[in-house]
This record gives sequence, structure tokens and C-alpha cells, in this order.
Amino acid sequence: MKKLLYSLIIMIAAICACQDENSELGKSLVDSSFYNIYVDTCTVDISTILMDSIETRGDSICQLGHYKDPSWGEASATYYAEYSANSFTPNENYSYSFDSLVLRMTPSGHFWGDTLTQQRISVYRLKQPIYLDDDEDLYTTTALPTESTPLLSFTFTPRPGQKRELEIRLPDELGKELLTDLIAEEDYFDNQDKFKEKFPGLALVAESNGGCIIGFLVNESSMAIPLHYKEITSQRTEKELIFSVNTDYAYTGIRHDRTGTSLATLESGIENLIHSYDLDKHAYMQGLTGLYNQIEFPYLNNLQDAGEIVSIESATLYLYPQAGSYNKLNQLPEDIRLYITDENNVLEDYVYGSDGVTVQTGNLSVDEMFERDTYYSFNVTEFIRNNFGTWGIKRQKLLLSLPDNEMITTFNQIIFANDPDQERQCRLDIRFKIYNEK
Repeated sequence: MKKLLYSLIIMIAAICACQDENSELGKSLVDSSFYNIYVDTCTVDISTILMDSIETRGDSICQLGHYKDPSWGEASATYYAEYSANSFTPNENYSYSFDSLVLRMTPSGHFWGDTLTQQRISVYRLKQPIYLDDDEDLYTTTALPTESTPLLSFTFTPRPGQKRELEIRLPDELGKELLTDLIAEEDYFDNQDKFKEKFPGLALVAESNGGCIIGFLVNESSMAIPLHYKEITSQRTEKELIFSVNTDYAYTGIRHDRTGTSLATLESGIENLIHSYDLDKHAYMQGLTGLYNQIEFPYLNNLQDAGEIVSIESATLYLYPQAGSYNKLNQLPEDIRLYITDENNVLEDYVYGSDGVTVQTGNLSVDEMFERDTYYSFNVTEFIRNNFGTWGIKRQKLLLSLPDNEMITTFNQIIFANDPDQERQCRLDIRFKIYNEK
């Protein structure tokens, strides 16, 4: 028995590089030479990466507004949209009268910033049609030229949780022109190419002193332009003709200035990642600005020193959001994803659940009372098994990000805490068995 206890002491000393000084090890002796060891502080190296660009078009949500935050910096969101051609066949026995031309907008429920502040938006005509690049795509970093004078400007107050539709009246001159040309059956309504040369589209631009960014739905009715008119015979009949967004040629443009923040020196590209210990012991994830994370376990192989044979039984990754970085108005995303990459950072797969089919989404646990024990957790058992004992180019990595649809349509965000001297930080819990020859 003394010999067994002595062996256990030696084994615990061998794995200290995979834990901090405050770590506790549980142990139980079984009838054979196998021991169960629980390690709760295996080092997690989490870094922040800035995407080169975010491809975006065909989105069902757009963002509008301006917000400045001490942690994230200053961000502005502008919506650029081409509109689909529409037409109707006039009846020579009828006459028609113009009523109104409006921009219809429905909030999506997404927001970032102070929703109590009024937002002022200016609507501009584009100087030229929206064109795709050589890869048939659009990017959040692309800015398009507009006319110097806006068609109109309007002010509204966001209401979180409410999806009350807004109708903003556009200039009557534009509406009358469209109706007159429709009645005359002008040929620019014949196809989309002709229509966008005549009417390239709109840009919705927020003033730079705003205090919030708001999401709006993009569909056949929201962000659409209804033309209201009357059909006159023996009576007047109200009619509506809708010019909806051509989503293949519409996107949210983002300007992001990180000056004065911890992220000020961050450059795009995975080769320019910054480790959490160089970012005040934090890591940052945010949609639309293109911030995501890389995760590695640099001392994983130190567990090999625990015995002649080491068998990984389970592994759970815990990621703690920084306390105070979220609240009821700025809530944590419910869904985050882990991706497996090779040594060249090429995506290979998701991290799946125990069934091998379901993609894990972070299993968010929220401490409503104290916020101290709020965390995301992932079962990474298979990943750890596959990478345990590997080195160099054979070692896979993990990338952490919002789901694709949220990354390109929202400002959802998380600041992760990763200070090894603090209690609730990123950690990897591993349960494993060892075998030693007697």
C-alpha cells in the first residue's frame, strides 16, 4: 500500500505543468493498476483573430446605426440596397392618382448600445449600381458612393423587444415619377439591369453621434418601398405596388475604429492573432466586426508523464465571459460554435456532440443572481483523444466563432476572461486513467 501511495505522489508531481498551484486532484484506487485522476486546470491558450473580410449578401437582417464602446471601439453600420423592378399594366379606362411612397422597416430585435437614445438616419440615392466582385460576393468593408444630398432624414427611438413597423415617407417627387413612368410603361421596368441603371438603389446612413445600432428584417415587406396610389373609375380604389430589396445585391457596410482599446493593434489575418495574455487576459468575439478566437492546449501532452499508459476518459472545455461585460440589455449569445482546423488553419469539421451528429452550441449556463458562474461548456473528449500525444503539424486546433448567420448579420459579442491567477477562467477539465507496470 505504501508503494502504491508513493507512486501516486510521483504521478501527481509529473502532471503539475497541466494545472496551477490551486488545483486539486481527486483519486481513487481500483483493484487493478488503473487509477482515475481528475485534472481541473489544464492550460487553455485562447487568442483573438480579426477576419480579413466578411462576405455578406442575401442576408435576412441588416444593421443601422452608430455606437462607441470603451471595450470594442467605434462602429458604424450602413445599409446598401438594390431594389427589384416591378410593373403593372395600366387600364386605359382608368385614371390614377399618386398617394405616397414610403420606406417600410421592421426591427429584428437585435441591438447594440443605448436604446434610450434617438437614432437619426439619412437616406441617400446611390450614384451607381451595386456590382459583385470577381468572387461573386459583397463585403462589409465596401463603401459605395452616394449623392451628396439625402432624399430625407428621420429620427426614431429604438424599442428593444418590440417589432413595431416603421413607415418613413419618401419624397413625393420620386413617387410621382415612378407612378408616371409605370403608367407610361417606360422600358426601364422591363428587366432588372435596366431598372438599376435608372434607380441604382439606396444607402441608409446613421449620424456619427448615435448611441445604438439596430437590426431590421429584410424580406418582401421590410426594407421595402411600397408605392401607394389610387385607381379611379366610378370610385377610388387604393392600390399598392411594392419595390422589395433585391437581396443578391444588398448588404450591411461596417466601419470599425478600435483606436484607444486593447484591440487597437490587432491586424487582420490568422497570422496576426493576439494571445489573451497580450490583451489584458481577455479574448474577444463579435459578429460583423469579424472577431473570433483560436484555442489551443499547449501542455496537453504533459499528461503522458502521469503513467506508462494514459487513457482519456472525458474532456470538457469551460469558457467564462468576463463578469460585467454583459447584462439584460446586452445579452450573451445563446449559440457559439467550435470548429476543428488542421495545422494550416483550414477548417475540417465542427465539434459534435456525443451522438456524432449534433453540432454543439456551447451549452450556455447563466448565473442570474451573481454572474460569477456564467459559462459556456463543450464536450471535447474526441478532439482531446485524437490530439493527445501529437506534436507540431499533426496537432489540430480549435476555432471559436458565432454561427455563420449571426457572424454576418449581428453585433452579438463575448469577452472571455483568461487570467490563470483568477478562479473563473477558461479551463479544460480532463478525466483520465493511467496504467503502470507492477
